Amino acid sequence: MARNTPPGPAVDASGQTVVDPTTNVRELVELNVKRLDDLRELDSQRLTEQAVLRAEYEEKLRDAETARINAIRAVDVGAAAILAGQVAASAEALRGQVEAARQQTAVGLAAALEPIQKDIQDLRRAQYEAQGVKANVSESGTTSRATATVIISALLLLVAILGVYAALKP
Repeated sequence: MARNTPPGPAVDASGQTVVDPTTNVRELVELNVKRLDDLRELDSQRLTEQAVLRAEYEEKLRDAETARINAIRAVDVGAAAILAGQVAASAEALRGQVEAARQQTAVGLAAALEPIQKDIQDLRRAQYEAQGVKANVSESGTTSRATATVIISALLLLVAILGVYAALKP
């Protein structure tokens, strides 16, 4: 054989033509890279789908929480309205009771003042009669002072009672 002839393709022990391992390795690497790219794309899609599901779930949670809080507020508003009605009814009942008590007190005070006023009138009449008698009969100064003391005391008592009556009158 001539030396300048190129050698033929390589063969293995069974006589099969040997494929260049570089080409074979390149094909395997390309297949693995494609597989990794596919897996990364699928993983990216999975993460995107999870994010969408999570966002939908969180939105449903927010809506449910908003509905819960609104229900609580509605109950609070209803309770406040009921309480306001009860307070108004209680205030009206108390107003009526205070008015009735005021009227009873006024009637009782008038009944209590009537004998005192009558006694004061009697004292005045007695004073006038005593002055008339004094003009005719001379009396000692102690009797006049005692009468004046009684009259002043009665007048002070009358002023105090009238002050209480005026304070109770609306």
